[in-house]
Amino acid sequence: MALLLLNRRPILSAVPDWLPAASLVVVTAAPAAKEAPLGCFRHVETVPDYEDDAAVDRVVDALCRDHSVERVLTTAEIDVVRAARVRERHRLPGQSVESALAYRDKYRMKRLAARGGVPVAPMALVRDADGVRSFAARYGFPVVVKPADGGGSVGVRVLRDASEAACPPAGEGRELLVERFVEGVVCHVDGLMADGRVLHAVASRYLHSNLDTAVHGLPSVSGMLSADEPVAKRLCAAAADTVAALPPVAEVTAFHAEFFHTPDDEVVLCEIACRPGGCGIPEAFELATGVNPYAAQLLGQAGRISGVEVAAGRPRHGWAWFPPRPGVLRRLPARCPLPGTVRYTARGRAGARYRGPASSTDRVAELVFRVDDARPLEDVLREADDWWAGDVRWG
Repeated sequence: MALLLLNRRPILSAVPDWLPAASLVVVTAAPAAKEAPLGCFRHVETVPDYEDDAAVDRVVDALCRDHSVERVLTTAEIDVVRAARVRERHRLPGQSVESALAYRDKYRMKRLAARGGVPVAPMALVRDADGVRSFAARYGFPVVVKPADGGGSVGVRVLRDASEAACPPAGEGRELLVERFVEGVVCHVDGLMADGRVLHAVASRYLHSNLDTAVHGLPSVSGMLSADEPVAKRLCAAAADTVAALPPVAEVTAFHAEFFHTPDDEVVLCEIACRPGGCGIPEAFELATGVNPYAAQLLGQAGRISGVEVAAGRPRHGWAWFPPRPGVLRRLPARCPLPGTVRYTARGRAGARYRGPASSTDRVAELVFRVDDARPLEDVLREADDWWAGDVRWG
């Protein structure tokens, strides 16, 4: 018997420590395969095109038969529905297709959340510009148009008037989700859930929206709110209500939920995912709680844990991922002098030319830092943003 891990995250070097003595079969994207430790897995299959569902399914089905797979494990958005369908085909335990679709399809997700009393923006599914204009005639501009099953802010556009609505993003034959634009600070809640209940949650806020990072190249900067803040309590409660409203995942599973905190003090759901958050979220979460969300999710999906123990009294943390800008990177900071810096890693190359971010997760440098309780959180986030703007050079 074996566990099958679907993976394209750069985490394979840590997996044997998270799942000791497990017989693991891995299907992975080529870039992630470079980190696979030799001799630690029963079998590793590298897929040339990880987004080719049909090709990946053929590989997975063969491995399920050949290795007597008993459970399917995932860590990334792309694998949520894929894995659920594998479980269904091979009659394996774990998240159902119904649950996976609810966490992946934003229209289905928000309809269920709204029925559970969670505030959501008015929305509709459309296929063309006429559908966008019809929606805007009812709810007004600006509106947001996005792929209903997208991620990383790829393909998301804000249409501010009727002239822009004449050219909505191409849907490639798929329906697009159109929503009324929501003003406000974008916040996120990260944690672990099981059986439709939140086991632990941490509320944070971004300095800039993911859309501003993906479209305008602004840094993705986030920090944890104090658990005692009223808005943090409301965000965690909204996340719990959202989890309760969607078809449950029985096993311990990570979640990442995003909300708008509006100028009139509403908390409105943006979206929720049943996997660890991206960018610097897993590292910051582990520093603040002692729990690695990837490890917890894999242990939960493997049926090895039914709950989590979270460390108390640890400091809050934040992170910043600095995206590429169009042009040549003339100067890349080698270190970060800011107080509270836990880790700074330069990933870009001075002298290289970049086209700008392809998604909200692209970066040329990463920063993880402690949040100073004595200062307003926004000041801490802006300090990181200002340092980067003053030290990096693009030409």
